[in-house]
Amino acid sequence: MRDPLAELEAAWAQEDAERARQSRLAEAESEESNPTTRQRIKDMDPADRPRERLLRLGADALSNAELLAILLSSGRRGENVLEISRRLLADRGLVGLLRSDAKEVMRVTGLKEAKVTRIKAAVELAARGLADDEWPAREPFRSSQQVFERYRGLLGNLVHEEVWVLVLDLQHRLIREERLYKGMVHGASVRVAELLRPVIIHQGSAMIIVHNHPSGSTAPSRADREMTADLQNASTTMGIELLDHVIVTGAAYTSMAQLGQLGASASTARSAGEADAGRYRG
Repeated sequence: MRDPLAELEAAWAQEDAERARQSRLAEAESEESNPTTRQRIKDMDPADRPRERLLRLGADALSNAELLAILLSSGRRGENVLEISRRLLADRGLVGLLRSDAKEVMRVTGLKEAKVTRIKAAVELAARGLADDEWPAREPFRSSQQVFERYRGLLGNLVHEEVWVLVLDLQHRLIREERLYKGMVHGASVRVAELLRPVIIHQGSAMIIVHNHPSGSTAPSRADREMTADLQNASTTMGIELLDHVIVTGAAYTSMAQLGQLGASASTARSAGEADAGRYRG
């Protein structure tokens, strides 16, 4: 039986290999005709080398290509590290490096595992740092907008779905965040017990579910609504408050609480004398 997807992937791999071969031939011809066109980093003026410029001027003074060159550390025959960096950015871009699988970057660029994994680790750390900087530590979650601001940088531009569980204390401060699902997420694959597990283990009083839609649409699917309803029922039984299920993209979000898909959990309701202004409002 034919596998159309496998045939497409094989065709794409063949095209990539041919482009890489043509690129190597062109570079070799260029070097033979003008061997002085490529400058090695060690032959540059020391003041112009990326590492020295970073130490002298600070990281914010360097271009994206220079920063990437520091991560790559070295070039290869016929192509110095700055040229590799510029080519990689022209082909992928910073967001593309975040979204691309490491093996795909290796296949398309010809870079070795050590260099690609170093880049992927640095870009991932930057994305996580952006998420952390957008939300002060231990500040309570009060709205879905705040959830979106924290997780848009981490999830918004992914090409696959991920489901995260936020474990919160009684004041709705973050105790722990866990990614439970990665890849093709559908109703049958998401188990309510697994979503509740980190909340129970870490003795959380409340929880928020966050997941992304790579399609760019934040409209909840039928599976999203069914999973939310099942989790609402189970969490109420366990005495855990499900505050929200937030669907994010890079530019927008949808809150199931705002859509009226979640009811109040009586088991964790505040005392009558506590100010309502501190409650999560979706």
